[in-house]
Amino acid sequence: MKKLLCICLFSFSFSMLFASGNAEEKTKSDERVVTTVCRSTYANQEWYQQMNNDFTKETGIIVEVEPTPGTGDDNVLKVNVDLLAGGDIDVIGTLGPRDYEARVDADFFAPLEDILKEKNIDVAGIWGKYAQKSSDGHLYSLPYKQEIFCMYYNKKVFDEAGVEYPKAPWTWDDFEQKCEEIKEKSNGKAFGSFFQFDNPWLYLRAAQAGIPFYKADGTCNFDDPAFAQALQWYKYLSDEKDYQMGVKELKSKNVEWDYYATQDDLGMFLQGNWYTRLLNSDTDYPKDWKYGIVSVPTGNSEDTKNNFVSMGYLSINKNAAHFDEAIEYLTWRAENEWKYEGGIPALVNLNDEEKNMIFQATAEASNGSITVEDLNNALINNGLGIVQSDIIGTACFEYNNIIKEEAESYCYGSQDLDTTINNIVNRSNEAISNAK
Repeated sequence: MKKLLCICLFSFSFSMLFASGNAEEKTKSDERVVTTVCRSTYANQEWYQQMNNDFTKETGIIVEVEPTPGTGDDNVLKVNVDLLAGGDIDVIGTLGPRDYEARVDADFFAPLEDILKEKNIDVAGIWGKYAQKSSDGHLYSLPYKQEIFCMYYNKKVFDEAGVEYPKAPWTWDDFEQKCEEIKEKSNGKAFGSFFQFDNPWLYLRAAQAGIPFYKADGTCNFDDPAFAQALQWYKYLSDEKDYQMGVKELKSKNVEWDYYATQDDLGMFLQGNWYTRLLNSDTDYPKDWKYGIVSVPTGNSEDTKNNFVSMGYLSINKNAAHFDEAIEYLTWRAENEWKYEGGIPALVNLNDEEKNMIFQATAEASNGSITVEDLNNALINNGLGIVQSDIIGTACFEYNNIIKEEAESYCYGSQDLDTTINNIVNRSNEAISNAK
């Protein structure tokens, strides 16, 4: 019996899962409708509305969006609770393999391979290697974008401090040197960097080196010394070097995932390529500075010269109220969303014009901040290998949250590093054992 691993640590009120939904009147019963859910921060953004409007113009199917309050794990959990309760939202988007695998394991999604074949949709010819079946042999999603990590930097911070922009290839030692120069030359008015208090930043350098999260026997591998070193380095950047805000300040300011996009005192920020959408939107994220982009720093050894790549997935709820419309919406979005969001598609059938579109539109929208060459060098032609930043495996959702909970105690100074690592290992192994 499959376990709903992504639910068991949390409790929510079932009466307030989503925001009020569309404020507009519900559609007439004779109209074709598809429903979907998104973060509330997406719902009012121009690109998202335009995408849904264009789908409606092309197909006649009206898209009803349920905005979900909260971001990150909070958002994911609220959607999961609705799915667990038998909610009938049609199309569900999932960012990253961790949350996607947890939802597949929870049996939330309908298998797609038969209906796609019946409708003569060439999955192999359109999505190819990016459309992966799960371990049970079923296809539960179509990918709609790739997320490739890079380092963004605020040109204004560097210019005002008189510090040269970062150039690749570079190492984390080079990164720290840039942070030190910004700290000194700005007289403490700017931080050299900003890392979220979240995964994978908490175990960044261990994951980049490809250290596995699980031992060969399936138990927690967080007692590998590389994870302790990575967590210690995260705390060191703020508490010892003052290169970035500490966890207490991040928490007190209620800093969210989009914080960097409007701040003028943060030098560098590691994130995925999709963040260009925020930085290019002066309407949603007004600012008076330009940004640059460069590939991620690495360690000094060859086994650390890797970058993180993740995926975005679209699935159909097994309880979907409008299954036929959901198939049309899912396949259309999986082919076209990148054109609106400014992301990197997960498609194998792009023509030359579309390949040029991938970075051309993003560069043009940056108002002179970055070029197509900058994007290519940072994201594609960077000479780096690929590793997985997400924890994927037994009790992965619990494992992920245990790391954050124990790391918070460590970063607050309420427990030492050894205790933190031991707690992560013991609690995660208990969750893994309970899940089997």
